[in-house]
Amino acid sequence: METNNGHSTYSEIQSQPRTWEATLSKYYALHPDVVQFLQDQNRPLVFIGCGSTYYLSLSAAASWQTITDSTARGVPSSELWLFPKLVLRDNPRLFAISRSGETSETILAIDTYKRLTNQKCLGITCYPQSLMAKDSLLTLCTDSAQEDSVAQTRSFSSMYLLVQQLAGIISNKSEFLTDLYKTPHMLEKLMALYEPLIHEIAVNPNIDKFVFLGSGPLFGLASEAMLKMKEMSLSISEVFHFLEFRHGPKSVVGPGTMIIGLVSETSEEHELKVLSEMRRQGAKTLAILENGGPLSTENDTVIELKSGIQELARSVLYLPLLQLLAYYRSMYKGLNPDRPENLEAVVRI
Repeated sequence: METNNGHSTYSEIQSQPRTWEATLSKYYALHPDVVQFLQDQNRPLVFIGCGSTYYLSLSAAASWQTITDSTARGVPSSELWLFPKLVLRDNPRLFAISRSGETSETILAIDTYKRLTNQKCLGITCYPQSLMAKDSLLTLCTDSAQEDSVAQTRSFSSMYLLVQQLAGIISNKSEFLTDLYKTPHMLEKLMALYEPLIHEIAVNPNIDKFVFLGSGPLFGLASEAMLKMKEMSLSISEVFHFLEFRHGPKSVVGPGTMIIGLVSETSEEHELKVLSEMRRQGAKTLAILENGGPLSTENDTVIELKSGIQELARSVLYLPLLQLLAYYRSMYKGLNPDRPENLEAVVRI
């Protein structure tokens, strides 16, 4: 790289295999109090966060429900703080997620929860001495995922992996956990294989907007990919559920549109048809999926994970490639992805 701009972001993206290994190893065994909190499946679980960690909460809740077969949902921290009656029906347990552990809305939401329910929550953060860590009943810390950059990359993926690991442990899903522990090694292979392709897409001067599509547990991850592109590169960037994209949003699709689909195995046939339709409408398309099929060849570009890992456990593999896309787009535009304009690492009000 010609300057130091972006050095931290690039290093943090590339470090994820090691960071994931450190996170998964640290919480291979859980404290009995954490187990007791998470096993209370008679009460729903509410995940909260802000910005990236709100999107993390969406995918965390979907993963939790799928793995444990218990009720969970993700909401913005501000919704609990400002509209507690809407969030706290059914006496839920609270699971707060914050990279810094200092985000104002999340701290205020925890305080509101404690005041109205006389209960504490479980928290995940990267900083063990943070306000959130002190406010929570129990705190799990992915300290190896701390970042210098403003935009979250390895912190997001590591905290997401940890939630999935917790769900697998609590529900005794040994096969799921075995697959989850394969993801660091698989990521190394994918990054080496597909980084040149990602760079080629990022520097395409004919692209003027990006659309990310994902459904089910992948919608929160698609939302985070959208945010990374918007934060790092100041590009027009949107996110939709796959089939919802047909209901109005497709009207803006044209030759300058790059549509990136996080394709699920569960609804692959329907999702690939959406991408194929958008390509016929003039968009460029990228399908990311486990294995290519007949419909995937109708897209401009296909990334095949070929991980051999079950669907939900491999979902984290989508993120680093798309973080890298945002990084290279930012560098192409002469920006500094380490310090995006008008953003701070911690939002305080």
